[in-house]
Amino acid sequence: MHNRIENIKNKLPEDHKDIAVLARHIFEAFDKLLEGHRMLVGTSSTAKIKPNPVEERTFFETINEMKNIILTELEKTTDDIEHIGDKHWEKNYKDGIE
Repeated sequence: MHNRIENIKNKLPEDHKDIAVLARHIFEAFDKLLEGHRMLVGTSSTAKIKPNPVEERTFFETINEMKNIILTELEKTTDDIEHIGDKHWEKNYKDGIE
């Protein structure tokens, strides 16, 4: 996913690269949250506290789904930016991107 963000950043004009940087920061925050969660579960397991497997799966699936949504929206925004001024382009966001 980080490679996709970098590819998108390279496609964006200079004055719009900040949205790719923001997405990268959000992904880093998610990764930090996941690492903290893994450490908590590991610490809990040393105290013989077993995690609920359904809750664990739901947690990780939710984070991954959120990452995918953010990446998809970033790609749609990038497409709209690339097609500014193209009257035949069907905009992803009717209210614009500026």
